[in-house]
Amino acid sequence: MLGFQLVQEGRIRLSITPEMKQSIHLLTMSGQELARFLQEAADENPVLELEEPSALRPRTLLPRRLNQERFSSYDPLLQIKGAEPTLEHLLISQLRLQNLSAAIENTAVYLAGCVNDDGYLTMDLSEVVLAKGVSMPEAEAALDILQSLDPAGVGARDLRECLLIQIRRDPFANRHAKRMVEEGLEELVRFHPGRTGTRLGISSQQAQAAFEYITCLDPKPCRSIGCSDRPHYIIPDAIVQMRNGELSLRLNSAGVPQVSLNEACSRWIREIDADEVWSARAAEARAIIRSVRMRRRTLMRVLAAIMSKQESFLREGPAGLKPLNLAVIAEAIGMHESTVSRAAQGKYVQTPHGVFELKSFFASGLETTNGEMASAPAVKLRLRELIRSERSDRPYTDSQLTAFLSNEGIVISRRTVAKYREELQILPSLERKRWGK
Repeated sequence: MLGFQLVQEGRIRLSITPEMKQSIHLLTMSGQELARFLQEAADENPVLELEEPSALRPRTLLPRRLNQERFSSYDPLLQIKGAEPTLEHLLISQLRLQNLSAAIENTAVYLAGCVNDDGYLTMDLSEVVLAKGVSMPEAEAALDILQSLDPAGVGARDLRECLLIQIRRDPFANRHAKRMVEEGLEELVRFHPGRTGTRLGISSQQAQAAFEYITCLDPKPCRSIGCSDRPHYIIPDAIVQMRNGELSLRLNSAGVPQVSLNEACSRWIREIDADEVWSARAAEARAIIRSVRMRRRTLMRVLAAIMSKQESFLREGPAGLKPLNLAVIAEAIGMHESTVSRAAQGKYVQTPHGVFELKSFFASGLETTNGEMASAPAVKLRLRELIRSERSDRPYTDSQLTAFLSNEGIVISRRTVAKYREELQILPSLERKRWGK
């Protein structure tokens, strides 16, 4: 028979407060992201006050030769750099200088707008005929005009046509390069001068010379023209130095405003015994300040622990990088691995050897014959040095590279060497081989 009864039981459950969630969220932010967050929070909360770093306060920069009498005629807006022209604008400006008929010019201008950032035409000519209402010969004539513009190779519809355009427009082009490209690009991937020379009826030296010339051509002739992407600047979150053999570590405060409570607003809230809305605003501002301070303390502890483990990197550079994982740092500072991971996420540090992402100091390791561990980045660096020292006509195979590293005390398999080589974007030995002329 069914019935109801009251049952009382104890249960422990871990809950997270909104302030804890905010602290975790701020810990994952970089310095630039934190500055944006604080600015948005200050715009919404009048109790929160920001003070820009003194190094970044706006100053009026005047030319040295500009005196006070001429200050009234100085316009700072005239010193702003204008936007760079796009690839389409550069191509159209070249078309305007040519004496073309109206139909051909309009079609060529239309084709210029269909060229992607690499310089390739992304529209079929049959679609151009329908879109512009011209004949196929007129569309082909407009395409020929487009392909005659600078840089050489613009307007090509595929890689083969792009290379052929560059070869035809080069007065010093190799006389066998054109035929080699026309025979098929797949033969150039695994190039062998003997087989290629026999197929084309030329010597292996001539085939090698033609291949070397083709590799000097640009497969993306317009990739550096009219770039619409803005440059991405990295502001390091911390600066690490070695002074007199001792580690010096400080957070980079440039760009991150100092946060505090607005004294006038806080006094007004206390005097009038404000309602719940203003009390909540004040509590929110105090929570943000505590979270920012906690973020700074946590980040400093994580950075100090990482750099103390990687002192050999600070002295020797990337070759001195030691294997390291999150568990070692978490145990050293008495925090959870997830906290260390959040602190390292998206952070950059300026070192005597350049700016590095903080996560790059957590590297896997390989065992050595003397019982120590070698980091994967250090092994990759040594692998790159070995390949650079090889002879072009007798490149090292993966097995030979494995033997070289084993002789240096690094226990590594051929499969791992091949994996590291691919990560370094280095071709296999057969594709690196160059035959003498």
